Amino acid sequence: MAADARRGTTAATYDSRLRKFDQWCRPRQILLPAASVTQIAEFLLSLFGEGKQVSTIRNYRSAIAAIHQGFPDGSTLSNNPYIAQLIKGMANRRPQIRRLAPSWGLSAVLHALAGPPYEPMANASLAALTKKTLFLVAVASARRRSCLHALSTKQNHIRFEGHGVRMVPDPSFIAKNQTLTFLPGDIFIPEIKTMSSVAEDKRWCPVRALKWYLNKTEKLRQSTSLFIIPRPPYAAASKDTLSRWLVEIIRPFTSGTSRPRAHDVRGVAASTALFAGIP
Repeated sequence: MAADARRGTTAATYDSRLRKFDQWCRPRQILLPAASVTQIAEFLLSLFGEGKQVSTIRNYRSAIAAIHQGFPDGSTLSNNPYIAQLIKGMANRRPQIRRLAPSWGLSAVLHALAGPPYEPMANASLAALTKKTLFLVAVASARRRSCLHALSTKQNHIRFEGHGVRMVPDPSFIAKNQTLTFLPGDIFIPEIKTMSSVAEDKRWCPVRALKWYLNKTEKLRQSTSLFIIPRPPYAAASKDTLSRWLVEIIRPFTSGTSRPRAHDVRGVAASTALFAGIP
């Protein structure tokens, strides 16, 4: 059951980790499921020597643990005290550096979205309208790209209600932090006019952008995925494409040598009060 519940992305990651471990074991004539504590420790230390982050090394341990038979003393790779102490030592020597805030400013991005080529929306190209709608929905919902990718135009999956819109991700979508027994929850995004009486602020309203986007793509789309490629044959946009679009929007406003990431948009959404009251 545990294996069945493992998400495809996790399984793919585990496979790549195990391939690397197998490549390390073969010339040493080590059987993967029966590798000793010392042998696994040596492999993990080699990863540390390559400069791998401790979180990555922990992921390697989890991947190997999925196929390892355990040690003679009754411990497993997941709870062996020596391996645990080794990884703790790595963490002390190479502590994870967390960015407290993205290297780009939300206000600068929003200012850009309020002008050409994004506004006025009646004159905006489908490509510009797509990127703006994606960004505003991403910030307002604070959802992962996988959830944004799962948004659908199927019947009753997008419902405009009083003062906002309710979106239901495709039932086949499984969020990274959910199991097969739970379906993704609805996403409600209020209209920005419920929080601001300034007329110009409507340019940053995700509900307004979504209405324009749906109207412009209604007769073009060949897919029920909300976000589509803005050119023929107007197929569904992949998760990687959504990430690329988000990065293209924030890259001009990234300071220094920092590399913008699509995930930063979710981080900003979780820490800003711009869309206060949005779950």
